[in-house]
Amino acid sequence: METARWPRRRWDLVASCVAVNLAAGCTYDYSVYSPVVKETYNLTQRETNLVMNFGFFIYALGSYGYGICNQHFGPQRSPRIGCGVMLFCYAILVLNLLQPVVPGVAGAVLMSLMIGIGWAGQATSLGCGYQRVCQVFPESGGIAIGILKTSLGAGGALAPAIFFGLWGQRPPENILGMKLFPAFASCTLAIAVISMTYAVDAQPGWSPKEGRTFSLLALAMVLITGTATANSFVPLGAASDALLAATVSLLLALFLALACVEDKQLPANEVSQDRSPMHIKVQQASKTLEFWMYTVVFSTAAGSGQLVFTNLSQMAEAIGCSSQSEALLCSFSFCNMLGRLSFGMACDILQHRRASRTLLFVASTLLATVGQLLLHAAALQENVVLLFVGVCCVGLQFGGAFPTLVNVCAARYGRATLNGNWTFMDAVGNGTASLVFGSYLGSVAYDRHAGSDHHCYGPNCFALPHLIMAVICACRTIISILLIYLHPRNRQIRHSLSSLSASCSIEEPMVSFDIDASTTAGANSSASVGVSETL
Repeated sequence: METARWPRRRWDLVASCVAVNLAAGCTYDYSVYSPVVKETYNLTQRETNLVMNFGFFIYALGSYGYGICNQHFGPQRSPRIGCGVMLFCYAILVLNLLQPVVPGVAGAVLMSLMIGIGWAGQATSLGCGYQRVCQVFPESGGIAIGILKTSLGAGGALAPAIFFGLWGQRPPENILGMKLFPAFASCTLAIAVISMTYAVDAQPGWSPKEGRTFSLLALAMVLITGTATANSFVPLGAASDALLAATVSLLLALFLALACVEDKQLPANEVSQDRSPMHIKVQQASKTLEFWMYTVVFSTAAGSGQLVFTNLSQMAEAIGCSSQSEALLCSFSFCNMLGRLSFGMACDILQHRRASRTLLFVASTLLATVGQLLLHAAALQENVVLLFVGVCCVGLQFGGAFPTLVNVCAARYGRATLNGNWTFMDAVGNGTASLVFGSYLGSVAYDRHAGSDHHCYGPNCFALPHLIMAVICACRTIISILLIYLHPRNRQIRHSLSSLSASCSIEEPMVSFDIDASTTAGANSSASVGVSETL
């Protein structure tokens, strides 16, 4: 078979999606510039958190529209339109940070609105990429999504290290750099999105070496992110410059290697003969108790991470180690990346062994409980070591929840409708978590003990919220176990929902490319692999 050429190569799609997720991880790094938001608009800690968390809520409100947008405009026009919206919103955000035309709380509300609408724009690119990769790699969906989610987490470690390393000055002294960081993130994402839209017409297939390639890609991501994280621990100087150069060089080498991977494919229909793909749209899925139980579980997982991620700089300041804020952020992002990678690989392993992938949600909740208890102890004892260990545990469970949700959605409701189902569940879960846990729970104790300058110091700033979060995570473990026992297969209900959706003439523009008949049949049949398996 003739080697596929760009843009029909599957590995070019992977490379562009990795770039999109790395850049999207930059745009989610609100903790990098939250201190300047607080000072610029003279906000309390709760108001500072609400800027991002109301942004998540706005993101959640429009979540169903993202899937509709992708279905209507297709995988090329939709991400480009969303990217344009995101650039416009972030331009207003940065300009008002540099020169507050709208000051005070009104300026914070404007920023929250721009963040939410901007994230809505970038969500069109993320959803499109996840769905298309699942369709193009029907036999390696778990590890593929795990790597993309790993890239999203890795962006949080790479972006501050590269941006502030090139600048030559780090937070909290670099006020101007923190204000310009959103501009750097949004422009990087725009370039990545344009590259992805030229690669989405890669064709479904399978290669016996693709698992090995994904494993090497995963190791490369760990190495690159580890180098960037190490850079944040080293004082600025020759050593940090060397680590920065190594990070950039390894990142460029990664994309060059993906461009050179030989893409010899076997037809997808040679590895799967199941001809009953799932096509359950969000209208049908949201009518089931199972759907909302998964949403609650994911929301709690996201809330545990956002409680830490949103307040990380203030947590370090409260116990007297504000100079470690960048190191803490990179540690959280690095463990976030490891969680996404390891849980994504575990999804494939559990699928092949016909074990419940919901077990990964149980593991995630246990990690969250331990991490929150460690952070509670760190706050009481003002112990930096416990703070780092707790942040790492929470980062690991936070990252692990994301690929688990994508794979469960694809298997429960079908790859053809993954974009709409995953986007809605992800946005509702994140929006609820950010508002309830990241904003209210994370700031209630801080603001109560803060002085007139809106700063809090001492053990009372964050101890109680982490104890409450640990109890909530323990309850989430019970819900995850109930999901395994109450909805282990539920095949009859899912197949009836799929038939109902099929009778409504579901369109699937994501696979409406010029694919020969045999490959199309194989791709459609592969979309159902794992649906009949225990989740």
